[in-house]
Order: sequence, then structure tokens, then C-alpha cells
Amino acid sequence: MEKADKVKNALQWYDKNKDLYERCAKTKMDIITQILKSKNIPYHSITYRVKDRESYRNKCENDKYTDPVKEIMDLSGIRIIAYTNNDVHKICEIIEEEFIIDEENSMDKHDIMSENQVGYLSVHFIAKLKESRTNLIEYKDYEEIRSEIQVRTLLQHAWAEIEHDRNYKFSGVLPKNIRRKFYLLSGVLELVDNEFDSLSKEIDLYAEQIEKKVVKGNFEIGITSNSLEQYLIKRCENYKQIEALSDGKIVNNEIIEELTRFGFNTIKDIDDAIKEEYLENANTYIGILRTSMVCNDAQKYFEKAYNYAWKGLLKQTRQFWEKQGVKDLEKYMKKYGIFMCTEEDYE
Repeated sequence: MEKADKVKNALQWYDKNKDLYERCAKTKMDIITQILKSKNIPYHSITYRVKDRESYRNKCENDKYTDPVKEIMDLSGIRIIAYTNNDVHKICEIIEEEFIIDEENSMDKHDIMSENQVGYLSVHFIAKLKESRTNLIEYKDYEEIRSEIQVRTLLQHAWAEIEHDRNYKFSGVLPKNIRRKFYLLSGVLELVDNEFDSLSKEIDLYAEQIEKKVVKGNFEIGITSNSLEQYLIKRCENYKQIEALSDGKIVNNEIIEELTRFGFNTIKDIDDAIKEEYLENANTYIGILRTSMVCNDAQKYFEKAYNYAWKGLLKQTRQFWEKQGVKDLEKYMKKYGIFMCTEEDYE
């Protein structure tokens, strides 16, 4: 077949099928997103795309393709950007479980680079939906559609974008000294990626150790977001009315700073200050902590710890504090501009 005919036929096919491939790519992205969220696997972003007509034409014109419709497998694609290499591995395992993988045309660039090479790394799958999905009417049209699924870390993605931009601006061979600088930089980024992975594992190990200590009742540990969360979850497990913040967090940096300014240094300091009635009357974890400080020493809290961290005070909270013996609330409210509010004001 003449090159012109090959390209013409491929473009006619493209015009008829582009929308189908786009719907399929979005469907695959939605499937992956749902699974990652259900398994609590963190990721930075997940996107899909279909090659535009000009990009597809350019690829069809490549002499290595005799039948572009069958041989070009990345017309549609999904890109998943993770935070660490460990997350990349977890995501790749899910891709392999949930899709039919074309092993011959998929690749892990870690595996094909020699030990003295550095540069852009990522995992590229060519994947189709499994029969268990395509048997369902909503997926039937996508039965034979292959898509490229790329998985990489945020740093790998940044490097890929830099390399692409460089090649776009300069299509020739770069001078040796400039190429060397690129190789050195890519090596540094790879090392940084590995260090992030190591840090992530250390944090996970630390979290496990803290959880074990809290379960055993050993509260002589420093106050961090992790240790405080583990403690509050354990301490409040019988009080189902206590909720996290609207963003799903149990604590935030602001409350930790308040606790530090107040003079609490360990989880034991907090535990000693919390009374059972504080838990019975609390709606949020942060509310428990603030109540424990205010009821312990209101003057100290407002003069040293408060630092305008909040502005609205619920009527029932004020009444509870005063019932616990807190004096001069009206004075502090006037001094710091604190106003009475309702539950709706928090929403």
C-alpha cells in the first residue's frame, strides 16, 4: 500500500472512531480512580487523552507502521502520576489485576535501561478491559480497544516534561557538555525519587510504632500529627458523635501549634488534661483539645496558645466551659474579637 493511501485510510478510520476511543479512555480512567480510592492508594493526578488528528497523522507517516489502525496502540491513553516509587508499584499491581495486559507491547523503563544509564523512567502498559467488564452492556463497545496506561512519579513526570520541552525547542543533537548536564540532572532526580520512597517507608514505620505504643497505653511520646491522631482515635472510640473536620482530618497543624504554645509536650500531658465529660460533650476531636486547654487554664490559653486560631464560639460550648468553672470568658471574647455563632456558621 502506498504511504499516502495508508495515511488516508488511517485518518478516515480515526475520524469515525475518535469519540469512541475518548469515551473508552475516560471509562478506564474512572475505573482506575475508583479502585485507587477504594484501596486508599494516594496519587497526585490521573488524566486521559486521545491523540489529536495531526499527532495521529504524524505517527501514521512513520515507515515502521504498515497498518497504523492495528499497530498504533496509544491512540487513547491514561496517565497516573504518583508520589513515590512504592505507590507506583502498588498502582501497577492494580493495573495488572484489573486489565488484560499486552505484555509484548508494554514496558517498564527501569528494566530496559542499563546500569550506567539514567533518564526518564516510567511504566507503560498497553491494556484492554477484561471480559468480566466487556460482558456488561455499558462496556461492550470497548471490548477490543487497547489504551496506553502510563504510571510514573511526580518527579519522573517533571523530568519527562522538561525533556519533551527541550526536544521541542531543539530537534537536533545537543552539544556534549549540555547533554552531560541533562544526564547528571536526571541522575539526581532519580536519587531524590529514591529518597522520597525511603522517607515514605520511614514515616509508615513510625506510624506503626506509634500505634503500638498508644494501644499499650504508653503516652510518653512527642506530639505529632500522627501520634495525636492515633491517640484521639483510641481515646474516643466509644464516642461516635465525635467527628473529623470537614476536610476529613482529625487534627491540623494549627491545633498542634496551640498545644505546643500552651505547654503540652507529650501525649501524656494531653491525656492527663482530658476529662471524660469533655468527650461526652464534644463534637470534634479538635474541640476536645481546645476544651482541655481552656478548662485547664483559660488565661494561659488565650494569652499564650490562642493566637487568633478561631473566631466563632458556639453557645453550647460557652455554656459547657462556664459549667466547668471557666471565668472571664466575656472579657476574652471582647479582647480577641470572638463572636457567638451557630452550627450553620461552621458549615
